[in-house]
Amino acid sequence: MKGKTVLFSLLAIVIAAILVMAPACSSASTTTAAATTTTASSPQILRLNLGAEPDTIDPNQASWADDKSIISQCFEGLLSYNADGSLKADVATVIPTVANGGISSDGLTITFKLKTNVTWSDGKPVTANDFVYSIKREFDPTLACEYASFYFDIVGAEDSYNATSDTTAQQAALAAAIGVSAPDNYTLVIKLVNPQPTMLDCMALWPVYPERADIIKQYGNNWTDPPNYIGDGPYILTTWTHQSELVFKPNPNYWGTKPTLSEIDFQEITDPNAALAAYQNNELDIVGLPVGDYATYLKDPNYANQRLLFPELTTFAFQFNVTKAPFNNVLVRQALSCAVDRNAFVNNVEAGVGQAALSWIPPGMPGYNANIGTQYTFNVTQAKSLLAQAGYSDVSKLPTITFSYSNTGSNPTIAQFLQGQMQQNLGINITLDPEDSKTFSSNVNSGNFMWAFFGWGADYPDPDDWLPGLFGTGAGNNHTGYSNPAFDALSTKALAELDNTARLSDWDQAQQMVMNDAPIITIFYREGFVLEKPYVKGLTTTGMDGALPGDTFYNLVTIAAH
Repeated sequence: MKGKTVLFSLLAIVIAAILVMAPACSSASTTTAAATTTTASSPQILRLNLGAEPDTIDPNQASWADDKSIISQCFEGLLSYNADGSLKADVATVIPTVANGGISSDGLTITFKLKTNVTWSDGKPVTANDFVYSIKREFDPTLACEYASFYFDIVGAEDSYNATSDTTAQQAALAAAIGVSAPDNYTLVIKLVNPQPTMLDCMALWPVYPERADIIKQYGNNWTDPPNYIGDGPYILTTWTHQSELVFKPNPNYWGTKPTLSEIDFQEITDPNAALAAYQNNELDIVGLPVGDYATYLKDPNYANQRLLFPELTTFAFQFNVTKAPFNNVLVRQALSCAVDRNAFVNNVEAGVGQAALSWIPPGMPGYNANIGTQYTFNVTQAKSLLAQAGYSDVSKLPTITFSYSNTGSNPTIAQFLQGQMQQNLGINITLDPEDSKTFSSNVNSGNFMWAFFGWGADYPDPDDWLPGLFGTGAGNNHTGYSNPAFDALSTKALAELDNTARLSDWDQAQQMVMNDAPIITIFYREGFVLEKPYVKGLTTTGMDGALPGDTFYNLVTIAAH
């Protein structure tokens, strides 16, 4: 899951997560105390700052963390995650297994039985055909959905997704051949080309939430605007004032436990100082902090009961466009990686809050290896030597380098840090290119950048969420243009490997390949640090939240008397 804004920072060093196949690992979550009293003087309204206008809130097409924060309020899928990171059944009656007949003995057929009482927010029943429509739409070649590759083991999925030059009739035929069907209204059958060890994790993600064919056909691109945004989750998006605010109200037809909150407001305040001022003026209940204020609020006793620190599974990095000079030269990429003092970043930019990152997969996750990436430990002499080997002993001969970032939150400070590192350590002048959130998203998605800031948070806690979709040749979230046939071959092997020990070994080798080729410069592992009003009770954060803390479990939140 991509993150384009930095809303909070890191404090705790240990990040815990789970791998469903390895129960010995556990996912850390943080829950504030449940409310014991609510009165008429305490309206059940939760006010937060999303920070940036979302790129899209179409579940099939969404890929950014702030998109997910919105979708999570309005939609639920077949499966989801408990607060501890374990899978649970939502619209499905049970999690399919070989033992209960939900997974065939060869692993190639998965059958979901659906609850019969699940309804859309307009009262119509949710059926298996709504999932068939959504899953097939994920592979519509005209939509270019970035998460489609997660599901390419479904029969016919990849062929349908890649049919960009086919006729409409040919595309329709390929869509019809996708291995997803509904034998009846409450049975969904998925056929796979190869067994996929983490397919159930993928089926818990938003790209395959149910969608309404009639709504999308009627409203087209406007179907995500209220009141057209019909979902099956606990809340309805009732108001969307673009670049300003999104308002959610309880879904009166929600089939699950009704939420206590009567309203959730997402503000779109891009200036972190303005957001902090709104919090201090009691206009927000939770807020991320400007980078420069971390130390102040960590020490200020007036905020002792308002500091909320929580683990995340998120890594931030600087990604190169390896198709553009000088970044098409691996030696240049490696040199610049050696020239970034990550510890200085954590100490000076993050006020000592956080952990320097040399490898890509974060601590606490299966696949983390502290020995990977150590060749990029800060070393100016090594950086200059690599540049000389690349033909740039005279750095003035380098092409003009532009660094792009979303001009929100702490991103400008981070960009200035990188600019200073390049000038101070190598004498390289880089041009900063701040962009509004939507422009930045569009440019990164289309490869229209040289060097850019980005982050990745766990969609699910497994290495195959961190490697093939971002670094595989032509993968949906591969914006660096990186391509390594050896990496692709190893990924193919790992994705089909049912032995967990062998699978993790394959991913370890694959991560080592990526770090050796340096399409990215890892910078830090993030953890959440926000201020929360004492009257907010029951906020439950996880390592896989979107852009906002606890955004999967706002149905557990109450506002205590105050």
